[in-house]
Amino acid sequence: MTLRLAFHALRAAWIGLILFIASWVWLVPATPMEREALSAPFSNARPAGLSAMRIARAMVHFAPERAAQLLSDSSNGEISPRLAGMILRQVAAGNAGPPAPENGPAAIGDDIDGPRFISVD
Repeated sequence: MTLRLAFHALRAAWIGLILFIASWVWLVPATPMEREALSAPFSNARPAGLSAMRIARAMVHFAPERAAQLLSDSSNGEISPRLAGMILRQVAAGNAGPPAPENGPAAIGDDIDGPRFISVD
């Protein structure tokens, strides 16, 4: 009975911790420091890159070497663990590089209704 109670208490603590971290990452609005790091205006409560920045901050804080090794392994060795660690630290600081362009100009043929056929001359 006591072991079961200890197990349930431990499981409840882990679930609470996971819910706390998940709500911090996805639900809490950006702080002024995070907005400044992401170069976002004050009116934007959830700037682009906020979730990635918070996850990277948690990874760099709790297990930087392990996170860099996992990132290197997931790239099949294309990037070294040292480079992966540098990338994680840059994302955690909010310096992830220029944002990807949004919707650019329409490509040729995007305004065609119906099927598009290619004719070979």
